[in-house]
Amino acid sequence: MKKRIVTPGLLLELLQWGTAFAVIVAVLISGRWFAKAQPVYRFDVFLDDQHVGTVSDPEIVKQWKAARYEEVGRQYDHARVTSNLEQLRFEGNKTFQGAYDNDAVIAALNDKLVFAFLATEIRIDGTPVGIVRDVFTAAALLDEVKAPFLNASKEKEVGILSEAGDGNRPKVKVTAEFTQDVQLLEMAVAPGRVELSEAVLNRILSGAAQPLTYTVQKGDCISLIAQRFQVAADVIRANNPEIKKDLIRVGQIIKLSVNQPLLSVKTVETRTEQVRIASGIVYEKDSELQAGVIQIVANGKPGWKQVTYEAVRVNGEPASESVVDEAILELPVRTVVKQGTKVIPGVGTGKFALPVLQPKVTSEFGWRWGKSHNGTDFVSEQKAIMAADHGKVTFAGWKSGYGNCIVIDHQNGYETLYGHLSKVVVREGDGVKKGDKIGVMGSTGNSTGVHLHFEIIKNGQQQNPLKYLSV
Repeated sequence: MKKRIVTPGLLLELLQWGTAFAVIVAVLISGRWFAKAQPVYRFDVFLDDQHVGTVSDPEIVKQWKAARYEEVGRQYDHARVTSNLEQLRFEGNKTFQGAYDNDAVIAALNDKLVFAFLATEIRIDGTPVGIVRDVFTAAALLDEVKAPFLNASKEKEVGILSEAGDGNRPKVKVTAEFTQDVQLLEMAVAPGRVELSEAVLNRILSGAAQPLTYTVQKGDCISLIAQRFQVAADVIRANNPEIKKDLIRVGQIIKLSVNQPLLSVKTVETRTEQVRIASGIVYEKDSELQAGVIQIVANGKPGWKQVTYEAVRVNGEPASESVVDEAILELPVRTVVKQGTKVIPGVGTGKFALPVLQPKVTSEFGWRWGKSHNGTDFVSEQKAIMAADHGKVTFAGWKSGYGNCIVIDHQNGYETLYGHLSKVVVREGDGVKKGDKIGVMGSTGNSTGVHLHFEIIKNGQQQNPLKYLSV
């Protein structure tokens, strides 16, 4: 057998290989030990602060939760779902053993799961009236309550605009609000408590029977009041036993029992428009013009102002209306008129003064005692009789039926007659001025007592003196 000689180089090579092998074995052994000693995170699950179990990863529970939410959302038309799972809490647990049970935790949570829905409750003056899907549904419902009154105001606005024409189109703004305090509260409720918005709207509009009184106005009757408040006439009679045979009087208070909506709508209509300002007239006395004559010197021009009105209605019924702002846009220019003051003897002004002071009418112009009464009779403690206007005396003496009588021609188409005088102090042909004393009240002729019979005659036709006089 051939003997192998170990050289120094070979020995060194073997030694290097042995060392490398030893290092590899040591690394393998130490790595296995490290893997056994390294801790693994597990997660404890808590619901409402109660320990449910341990899972390997919170995402397993979160994915299960999302799937359940989606399932219930599909079942209830994608309603906004919530549950007690919002109280879930995970705590990391460092362990060398890594004990967990995902399925057991999911099963336990499934047993404890309670679903609810996020919804909006409508409250009126603190009282709940219904629960709807969300705040948008509630807002739309409340807008439906306001809509009829807003639409009525808009129709009125269109009418105003059409009447005004293009030259003066009012600017109209209408707002609506409720007279009660309305609250929308977000809350979690059981599925069966969420209502259709139509049901809640009908509840609000139907309202409840509330005591109501009404003050009778001119032209009212039981049937009209019943129609206005949409209540049976028999209900009105039952509530008001003092009413006999449906006889009511203006100002009487009637008790009504009618259903009132749970919400009252107040509309505020703000209307701004341009309003004409009358020019007005300035009178200037002119002694060169005959009394009673007027002469326009300068024509005026109306001005304009911008006026803002505010009209308030409650459930369509007027509550108040006022002017809230006013601004002058263009000042008016007044018409200048000369007024004659020159008295021409014998010519009347066409304006008549009372022929007696402090008179009382005892008999008017018209049909009396089966025949026509052509004048007006006056009595007074003041017995002096005065000319009603400037003129010329054409008769002064006794006249059949009139007794002592005076006739004045005012030389402008008018005549005046004064009858039953006890004394005449003028003569035919005399010129008189308005207010001059012409006689004394008496009871001559066909008279039943001391008084003045006074006539105004225009172009030969007797007129009603009270149309020309202010008594």
